[in-house]
Amino acid sequence: MSVLRARSSCPRCSSEEEVWYYKGRIEPTNSTDCRNCGFLYNSSDFIVTLLDLYQNVTISAYSVRTTVR
Repeated sequence: MSVLRARSSCPRCSSEEEVWYYKGRIEPTNSTDCRNCGFLYNSSDFIVTLLDLYQNVTISAYSVRTTVR
């Protein structure tokens, strides 16, 4: 299983933070401190988008799914 990047949305201000997703867990820690409002929250509870590294280009899982069909 590869390491994925994910975007997690702050439940207070909806600002997105980028986290690392590996083997079903957020690494190195699940707690994220929002840069916008300073709220501390569990990233795994608020994942918005998974990003994959594909040939050194970041693409969203949604765009790959719609392009392949």
